[in-house]
Amino acid sequence: MHEQIIGKSQAIRHVRELIDRVSKTGLNVVITGESGVGKELVAQHLYLNSPRNGKPFIKVNCAALPDTLLESELFGYVPGAFTGANRKKRGKFEVADGGVLFLDEIGDMSLPLQSKLLHVLESEEFCPLQNLKNRPHPFRSPPGLPRR
Repeated sequence: MHEQIIGKSQAIRHVRELIDRVSKTGLNVVITGESGVGKELVAQHLYLNSPRNGKPFIKVNCAALPDTLLESELFGYVPGAFTGANRKKRGKFEVADGGVLFLDEIGDMSLPLQSKLLHVLESEEFCPLQNLKNRPHPFRSPPGLPRR
């Protein structure tokens, strides 16, 4: 199942062993490393080896979106949440239902948005923008953090 993770070094063998061990746990995972080392590939292998395989695998590049747009993409919103929000939009937390939400480059998010993300991970629920009712989140979220 690790065909795309190439290499024979002790470090690569260790990564493969970790994937095998962690993928069955259902725990949230933080994947760190330099840009381009394969954090997304590791997240995909965690997903493929997990009971969540077959459910959605949603990737969000947090560095590519401004905070206001990123927040509405992650949490979704209800009509009237902001100017131009004339219909309900499901956020990535909801779309990932039962699957994996890979948040790449979360270190580039603002601290307030990181705080909201932490709350979702700790409480296991989220609230779409301008909605007054929290929703449970049934997804696994392995964020990718660049090593600095």
